[in-house]
Parts: sequence; C-alpha cells; structure tokens
Amino acid sequence: MSPFRTVSAWVALTLALAAMSVPPLRAQDGKPPLLRALLVCGGCCHDYDRQKTILRNGLESRAWVVVDTIQQGGTARESRIPLYEDPNWAKGYDVVLHDDCFGMVGDTNFIAKILAPHRAGVPAVNLHCAAHSYRVAPDLEWPRFLGIRSLQHGPASPIDVRTVDATHPITAGLSWNTWLTGKEELYNNITIHPTAQPLQRGRQGTNDLVLTWVNHYGKTRVFNTTLGHFNETVSDPRYLDLVTRGLLWACDRLDDAHRRPFRPDADAAKGAAE
Repeated sequence: MSPFRTVSAWVALTLALAAMSVPPLRAQDGKPPLLRALLVCGGCCHDYDRQKTILRNGLESRAWVVVDTIQQGGTARESRIPLYEDPNWAKGYDVVLHDDCFGMVGDTNFIAKILAPHRAGVPAVNLHCAAHSYRVAPDLEWPRFLGIRSLQHGPASPIDVRTVDATHPITAGLSWNTWLTGKEELYNNITIHPTAQPLQRGRQGTNDLVLTWVNHYGKTRVFNTTLGHFNETVSDPRYLDLVTRGLLWACDRLDDAHRRPFRPDADAAKGAAE
C-alpha cells in the first residue's frame, strides 16, 4: 500500500517532492509492476471527501494500480491549489486523474504548470467537472488538452448513456453498451477538437451530447468522461469499470496482465476495513 494516500494541503508539496525519490513499484508474486496513479480533487459543488475513497478503492480493486490522493482548494471555484506550484508535482506517477472543479481559475501561467507534465507525456484521466475547470482562461489550452470544450451542464436528472464506438479497446471490454443513470449532469459540447474520439453519448431531454471520449494531447493519451457528479454514479460498478479501463488505456496497459480479478464485494469490503 502506498505511503502517501490522502494528504492535507500543507503536505502537498512534500508529496510531490517525495515522489522524486520513490523507486518504481516492482512486480511481486508473478504480478506486473504496479502502476502509480495520483488522484487530484477539490473545489466546488461535489462530495470529494467520499468520492476520492470510492474511486481509489474501485480502481485498486480492478487494476494493478496504487492510487494516491490529494484534495486541496476547499469548495471554491477560484482556488489555485499549491500542488501545481512545484514543477515536479507529477514526478514518479504513471498517470494523473483530475477530478476537480476550479472553473473560475483563468491564469494561463498557472494552467501551463498543470499541463507541463502532460505535454511531456504523463497520461491523464479527466472526470466530470474537470471538463469545466479553467474554462475562463483566454487561451483555451485546457479544452485542447481535454479534446472537448464545455461551458454548461443540464439539470440533475437521469442520462440515457449509449456507446457509439464499441470497437475502441475501452468500450469493447465493457459489460454494458447502454445505461440509464440516476440523477446526473449532462455537459454541453461547445467544440469537439479533431484529436478527440467520442466513445459514448448521453441523452437528457432533447439534448444528445458526447460524454465519454479519448484525446491525444500531442503524443499523450487522455481519457475523459463528464459522468460522475453524484456518489450514486461514482460508486456504480459500471462507472468504476469505465474509469478503470480508461486509466489503463491512457497508460497503454489495457491488457489482461494489468487487470485484477474483481470480486463484486471488493469495494465495500475494502472501504469497511479503512
């Protein structure tokens, strides 16, 4: 188990620096080397206190991955979290999951610090409100990183999700092609960049929009889904399966060796033990 886990704001930079000296995780008992993932969350409007644990447990139960979490920024949309002030903030990680909501941060220099590791090749997973983070920035570099620009979402009501590309490695291995969610928010699509590849669309009323897609940011693989506002969705096995496969695809490790045999009760059992 990783020594970092959830860390408070005042030790966030220490975490980034400590990662520089952490040796790669090695294979044990014939298993592949563990992937090291960093989940960054915080900001407005979501139950990150619970969702970071749901996500961590769900991913670690389904893949040979260790997930460290950082929650910063309180509940404000305007927070520029201290983690990203260190140029080595992502060093030592195989993939970064952005699950935050900082829509009113428009400082292009600050955003460039976030994107620097991804420009250099660190894969990314962007969940839900990450699609609305940094949306006021004038240079629109964050949407280019995502692959889709979004500015608004619909009401909290069910979304009829359907797979539109069942041949992609992420969706081809799912046990489902359609899903009527509980209450969720459907994000609009202002711009879909040519580097983006839609995998799933969602229908809510008269709106029919892309909600799961992959992108190539230069040579870097980026997986995105705007699903994940409510805990009911985040804890749904269908969501956790989707995000796990997206993470492994981003790392170019979507294979039998890196997927763990999954027990349906694994998430609940692990959560109760912690």
